[in-house]
Amino acid sequence: MPSEMESSSMMSQSQMQKGGHPYIYVIGATGTAVIDPANWQLIVIALGIVPGPTGFLVDNHYLDQSSRLWSVASGTQPVMPWEALAMPDGKFAVVPISTANKLNVYDTSSFEQVATISVGARPWDMMVSADGKYCCEPDMDSDQLTIVDPTTWKVSGKVPTGEGTAPFMVTISPNSKFASVEGAGHHGGIYNGATGPPAVPTGKGFTNTYVDLTSKSVIKTLPLDFLAVWDEFTPNGKYDFIFGPLAAKTVVVDTGTYEVTETIKLQSTPSYITPDPNGKYVYASVKAGLQVIDTSSLQIVNTVPTGGVMGTPLVLK
Repeated sequence: MPSEMESSSMMSQSQMQKGGHPYIYVIGATGTAVIDPANWQLIVIALGIVPGPTGFLVDNHYLDQSSRLWSVASGTQPVMPWEALAMPDGKFAVVPISTANKLNVYDTSSFEQVATISVGARPWDMMVSADGKYCCEPDMDSDQLTIVDPTTWKVSGKVPTGEGTAPFMVTISPNSKFASVEGAGHHGGIYNGATGPPAVPTGKGFTNTYVDLTSKSVIKTLPLDFLAVWDEFTPNGKYDFIFGPLAAKTVVVDTGTYEVTETIKLQSTPSYITPDPNGKYVYASVKAGLQVIDTSSLQIVNTVPTGGVMGTPLVLK
């Protein structure tokens, strides 16, 4: 590393320690870019890690109450308990086993398996609501969202999302009232690391379905012209940003009407999109850098170069 880069890095780290305000970390395989949102300046790029077979992505990147970060893809076989997705209280971890049609539940203190839940065909994703009442898991080949009660580990509901929707990813709203479910429109096969749809098309196309968790019923299904793999809500739950690795855009849904209110073109396909906890901005990591979306105007207001680093934006102190 050149000496001028070393001194810049050391100075920036010192400034970060003294600053006390949040910084944006774009965490990717080639490095981690650190941005100061006070002036939208790139401070430093830290060394990266060796990516796995499908690259590197911090997905389901919510901190639990112990400030731990948990992430794992859907398993085709049981994984180690410390690799599983954590509940909000950090006491349990849950992982879908796609080839066994079940969820494994682990105690995060002992790392022992404490429950096995039978679900629909080919479970993929999982999320627990912020209030701890619902554990939601989409079953791709059963065209349904399975809802589990985390207090009993019993299935409390199965919500059909529509024939051929092939639901495979889920995000729960901040108020724990409803779930947003991405539909791949394909059945069978093995999902290939978020790079494309699996196996056989159902003819129904790509969708995003909103499910009411209290009534356990579908609110609305929106057709999409791209494979949506993820979505993120603004902290107040007003907007849902839907995106995927194959389209250079994000579709914004107004959750008051469940209609698309804006489609924002991005510089390139995003690695990931993350809302700022203050609710003012949403950050999209693209080839050109970090694109800053203002949540009032739903327009891109800045693009901060990140030295080629693409990854998951996280806002941390």
